[in-house]
Amino acid sequence: MGCLITIAGLIAPRFVIVILWFFTGWFNSVSDNFILPILGFLFLPYSFLWYSAVINWYGGEWGFIQIVVMIVAVLTDLGANKESVTKK
Repeated sequence: MGCLITIAGLIAPRFVIVILWFFTGWFNSVSDNFILPILGFLFLPYSFLWYSAVINWYGGEWGFIQIVVMIVAVLTDLGANKESVTKK
């Protein structure tokens, strides 16, 4: 089941954020309020999923690998947003 959610997260990150928000407590430890998840959903979904994964899986420890993957996630978010804007 975890592999299916991971694959779905690569294909449709906003869908996975909604599923995790409604059916799990995945984002409870990420933020005390609902603003960060909403902003992550709207603007940087890949980065927000990776940030929540680091908080949940690695206990918030940011090592070299976690930082590299975050950079890739931010670049993916920015590239996906740029591509969708230029197609209009």
